Amino acid sequence: MNISTETFGPIRRALAVGGLALTGTLALTGCGILDQASSTDSASEVSEEQFDAVADAAAGDCLPEEMLGGDNSTFAVDCEDPTAFWTITAIEADPAVTANASGTVDDPAGVYELCGETVAAQIPGSPWTDWNMIYDPTTLTVDYLFCVEAIGVPTAAGTTPVVPAAGECYNSMSVSSELHFGTLPCDSADVDSVVVDAIAVDQADWATADAEAIAAECSGEWVYYQPVMDQFGRTTAVYCTE
Repeated sequence: MNISTETFGPIRRALAVGGLALTGTLALTGCGILDQASSTDSASEVSEEQFDAVADAAAGDCLPEEMLGGDNSTFAVDCEDPTAFWTITAIEADPAVTANASGTVDDPAGVYELCGETVAAQIPGSPWTDWNMIYDPTTLTVDYLFCVEAIGVPTAAGTTPVVPAAGECYNSMSVSSELHFGTLPCDSADVDSVVVDAIAVDQADWATADAEAIAAECSGEWVYYQPVMDQFGRTTAVYCTE
C-alpha cells in the first residue's frame, strides 16, 4: 500500500476581522482554517447592533453556520430557526485573553479554561466544537470569548458536522472549505475518502503525535493516511483511508 503524508495542516479559521462600534473597531475572530486573514474583510465585521446583542447572549443560545449570519443587527438566533447551526456552550465578557495581530491567540490557555481542553479538537465520532471572540484589532483587547458546538444540522454543503469514525466517509476537499472533517453518506457523489481505520491518539500525546508511526497500527486495506489535526496543531487521530 502507498503511504501519503499529505495533510491540510492545522485548522485555523478567519471568521473575523474588522467592524465598527461606538467604542471603536471590533472584530469577530476564532479558530478555523485561516491561512490568510485580512483585518478588513467585511464578511466578518461586527456592527454596533451585533456588538450590543452579544451582551444578551448566553449558553444555550444558537448561532448560524456563518457565525455572523446574514442580519448585521443580531447575533444569536432562535434554536428552532432554520439557520441555527451552533449552540453556545459558554460565553464570557472581558476574558483573560489577548488577541494577536492575526486575529487569533498566541496562547490557547484562556480558550481552554472557558471551553475545555478538547475545544476544536477533531475527535472521531464527536460533533464539531469551536470557539470565537470579539475583539478590538487596534488594542487587541478581547471583549467576548465564546465556545460553540454543532447541533447536528447539516452544513450548507450537506455535510453532517460530526468528525468521521471508522467505516464512515467524507470529502477531503471540503475539510479546507468547511474547516473541519465532516461526515457524508457513503453513497454520496461527493465522497472521495472512506475511513478504513481511525487510530485515536491519547490526549496527553496530541501535541507530539508521530502520525507515520501511528499509521503503522492501521488495519484493513487502506491506501493513504492522514493526521486529523486541529487549529492548535494537535493530532487527535490518524485516519487510514481508501
